[in-house]
Amino acid sequence: MLHHIVAIQVPDPLQAEEVVRRLQALPGLIPEIVTSEVGVDVVAGPTSYQVGLHSTFADVDALEAYRVHHAHQAVVQLIQEVSTGRVAVDWLDHI
Repeated sequence: MLHHIVAIQVPDPLQAEEVVRRLQALPGLIPEIVTSEVGVDVVAGPTSYQVGLHSTFADVDALEAYRVHHAHQAVVQLIQEVSTGRVAVDWLDHI
């Protein structure tokens, strides 16, 4: 299983909620997503990002199919417009 974690800085709370709403819709549109959890930060600490995403995929090929999917690209466009930063990490489970 491949884990995909993204943290996104979206200073405007309404825009952060829109990003979350759009990310929540992706599992119904992109079959490669195995699981997906997304939410708005509730701590608001000095190092917090406002939106967090944890998705899982079968493998790297499935993640790549997700990345190029038109529905994901539409959300990426929104994120580029409303965010001031983002970080990501991806790892495979080792059994």
